Amino acid sequence: MQDTLEGVMLQWQISEVHSPQTYDRMTETVHRFAARLAAQGIGTFAAVTAEQAAAFVLAPTREGRRPEVSTQHARRTAVRTLYRTLRRLDHPVGDPTLDLVLPPRGLRVARPLTDDEVTLARASAQAMPGRRGWMRATAWALGEAGAVSSEITTVRVSDLNDPDNPQHVHLPGTRRLRPRRVELTPWAHQVLAYRVMTLRRAGRGNPGTLLASGGATPPGGAKAQATVCNALRDVLNAAGLSGEPDVRPSSLRHWVGRRAFDAGAPIEQVATLLGHRSLDATAEDIALDWAKEADHR
Repeated sequence: MQDTLEGVMLQWQISEVHSPQTYDRMTETVHRFAARLAAQGIGTFAAVTAEQAAAFVLAPTREGRRPEVSTQHARRTAVRTLYRTLRRLDHPVGDPTLDLVLPPRGLRVARPLTDDEVTLARASAQAMPGRRGWMRATAWALGEAGAVSSEITTVRVSDLNDPDNPQHVHLPGTRRLRPRRVELTPWAHQVLAYRVMTLRRAGRGNPGTLLASGGATPPGGAKAQATVCNALRDVLNAAGLSGEPDVRPSSLRHWVGRRAFDAGAPIEQVATLLGHRSLDATAEDIALDWAKEADHR
């Protein structure tokens, strides 16, 4: 089991789907999971039952208390990411957490995703086969820039600052959102660079080519937006998150804003990042009592 776990850690290191903080947190969690299994005499990840996985997710803390809902979700996400990676490495395993339902993390209709959940979604998007899989990954990558579905359908090759090495993307805005230039996450940079390369190989990599939409569907229209929303839902479903009552495609955009705020960005800067014209809209998206928290920052 230890050799298998080392292979997973190596895959996580080279895939760059994790931020350093997420990598450290998930690594610690899956090592504790493996140690628990070894103490129970379980020699392979394939032998783990749903009951054993659930027992780890719900295990009391070191103080003997029931884990917080956020801790339960973090543990389940780490185990799901572990098994997702094992399957990508061709290990014959399922997912013992597949039917494990946890209480929602909050009361919002669409809460922000956590860093761990975004990592799991990235791995799930990359594992989707064929052309449609890469379209879903492309939509998710643009979503990591804070784009809403209508913006995702209109982004073209020319909206990347450098198609060969994209670091920023120009988002056109909507009737509710301001146009803006947004920095790409390292994972989104990889995905979009690959997307441009494959478009060029197909003879369609000109500046006006749409990145995440195609065919006869008009960009920005209702049908195109529905297609993008479905692509984001497919990624959430593949990550095992679609059953969460407070997770929606917009949870990705809410993560963008919350991540920036938690990193120290003032609420005004987060509003600019998301294209909002009002601080109240920003606070609602990132699940923040911004007036209260601003007093303590």
